[in-house]
Amino acid sequence: MTSIKGLKISGELGLVRLHAISRSSGLLPAFCSILAGSQINIPFLSAEYQAGSIQATCCVDAAHRDLLKRLLSSEPDLHKRTEYTSGVGLLTLYPHQSSLKLFGLSLRTLTKAGLRVFAMASSIGALTYVLDYAQLDNAAAVLLARFELAENHAPFKAEYTVTQGTQRRPGSGE
Repeated sequence: MTSIKGLKISGELGLVRLHAISRSSGLLPAFCSILAGSQINIPFLSAEYQAGSIQATCCVDAAHRDLLKRLLSSEPDLHKRTEYTSGVGLLTLYPHQSSLKLFGLSLRTLTKAGLRVFAMASSIGALTYVLDYAQLDNAAAVLLARFELAENHAPFKAEYTVTQGTQRRPGSGE
């Protein structure tokens, strides 16, 4: 059985897709500047370049949805190329001395279970899937049935959230 070092489940997020951005348009840096200027964290960011254009996908805290929509509505070029999907979350696997085989096995396991994968990204230390937030626990269970988990793994969900900056998180009541 293939082993994984750990698994992490995020809180609820929103998925933002920027479609058909010209490489020279400067829209992706402008989008990132808008998020940074409003201290909106991006726990997931993926971009692909194809046929002269860029498609970028990112996730932001669900609590920032209205703020993000308001900021984008003031930028018509960005607004018309942006699609927002509520109710997603990240499921991250931490491979343990695994090959690329883990990527294919995990993706196949999720899709065979009927789970929609909105986006994915990989790095040397992690495989991250963007899934329906309501299905994250089910997705974790499906993967844990397929892979062996290291004995000393970290908790699957964060026990607390650390925020920074001067902006208060929307809905925090502070």
